[in-house]
Amino acid sequence: MAVQPLAGGPKMGAEKLIIRSEKVRLIDILSMLLLRRPITSYRFVEAGDQTAADFGSTPGDWFVALTEVIQKALSAAYYPAMYIGIVVEFLLNFIALNNGILGIIWNIFRCKLVIPLNREAPNFRSMIGLIDGRTELKPLPAGGGPDDRWLQVVGVPASGKAVEEEDYFVDVESGDSSAAVPLIQQEYVNGRLLRLRTYSVFEVTIMAAKIAYENAAYIENVVNNVWKFNFVGFYSCWNKFVGDHTTQAFVMTDRATDASVVVVSFRGTEPFNMRDWSTDVNLSWLGMGAMGHVHVGFLKALGLQEEDGKDAGRAFPKDAPNAAADKPVAYYKLRDVLREQLKKHPNANVVVTGHSLGGALAAIFPALLAFHGERDILDRLLAVNTYGQPRVGDAAFAAFLRASVPVEPLRVVYRYDVVPRVPFDAPPVAAFTHGGTCVYFDGWYAGRAIAAGGDAPNPNYFDPRYMMSMYGNALGDLFKGAFLWTKEGKDYREGAVSLLYRAAGLLVPGLASHSPRDYVNAVRLGRIAAKKA
Repeated sequence: MAVQPLAGGPKMGAEKLIIRSEKVRLIDILSMLLLRRPITSYRFVEAGDQTAADFGSTPGDWFVALTEVIQKALSAAYYPAMYIGIVVEFLLNFIALNNGILGIIWNIFRCKLVIPLNREAPNFRSMIGLIDGRTELKPLPAGGGPDDRWLQVVGVPASGKAVEEEDYFVDVESGDSSAAVPLIQQEYVNGRLLRLRTYSVFEVTIMAAKIAYENAAYIENVVNNVWKFNFVGFYSCWNKFVGDHTTQAFVMTDRATDASVVVVSFRGTEPFNMRDWSTDVNLSWLGMGAMGHVHVGFLKALGLQEEDGKDAGRAFPKDAPNAAADKPVAYYKLRDVLREQLKKHPNANVVVTGHSLGGALAAIFPALLAFHGERDILDRLLAVNTYGQPRVGDAAFAAFLRASVPVEPLRVVYRYDVVPRVPFDAPPVAAFTHGGTCVYFDGWYAGRAIAAGGDAPNPNYFDPRYMMSMYGNALGDLFKGAFLWTKEGKDYREGAVSLLYRAAGLLVPGLASHSPRDYVNAVRLGRIAAKKA
């Protein structure tokens, strides 16, 4: 049974605003800036009847015009970026697999040169994997010591009781917490010694979100052989509006039998995929009834069937559409996999995660489960943790999520990461806002909580008051990346690829802050002081 609209909530449904960026002309952008025509009067805008009536003569503001300029630039860069990405990833894998330039010379001499032609091989890494090649999970300290002081754990309510903001954070230094702390425990054999390793859900989710960028063979190898977890499957899913497999996710359990957790991890925005970046900044939204207004690009990635702003059940039906075996639809496929895994593991709970665009899909996925009344899955939801997640809906969506999903989503933001600041919050045309609790880290991994859907500093990215701070942070991150290992150890040593990527932040501040590397570091090194009563 679908969830009904919240009593006394804002008007929802029978609404949509679809901006067809491919139809936008330069004269249209100038018109938005200078003539201030009603946004719904442009031929590139498709608005529902209710939306057109609500907006009336509302013009498109400069954020709308700026978004379309960005969309044009991303569209023009699509093929050049794709081919550059293929070449760069090939060259960097070629160097890495042959152990550097000297290794290439030595392997040529020995006739053992490794040429990475197969991008689906278990040793081929994406750009994200080349920036941060770490694959080991870091367990919680077992015997005390200085590591106890780091922020390692985020708690969730043990039952359906109401939870206050301070309930979510555990100060590992003092051990003070009133929340039930979700941990993932794993037994493994070291010789004849059976040991217990315990991981925070934060640690598992950020690492799962990071490796989701890799190919299926790479992920399976890491999950099974490095983490000693159980790889369930990798799913490349179809987007009917794009006509391609644009959505990737994988599922794992902590054990093959009697698992305690089932993890779903969505792949995020790939650095050289301009279509992903275009989706992130798109201002189009669709009225989804009780769910409020939801970003249409992310809905399409999960399996939207119709751009219907009047009938949410038709737009995103509960029953799976007929799909070819080689064209699975993300939401329905992952829902079926979860049902199967929860039936197989009756004591398991569900964790959903993702970085960047993957974080957006991770945030919407449980909302769709709630919309369709999938209590068998929702009642076993343990955590929804996202990293560098863009905005996905309006205030009504955030309220629906809080009221209908049994756990509070936790959204981690590092410094001036650009992606959590898009799509722009440009009311009334596009009133995007964040939901859930934000865990915000600065450059030295000191964190603070921002509750009730609050935003990180500089929410729309282009505020000139933050420019000096953003460039200063980019320079500080480059310096920190070069020397952090001297304090924290070899796991934090960054190679040339990572440092060059950080240097890009000097040109586009906030770009380098989006790297999963800093999110991994924040989870492992970050601290939030416990709130005092």
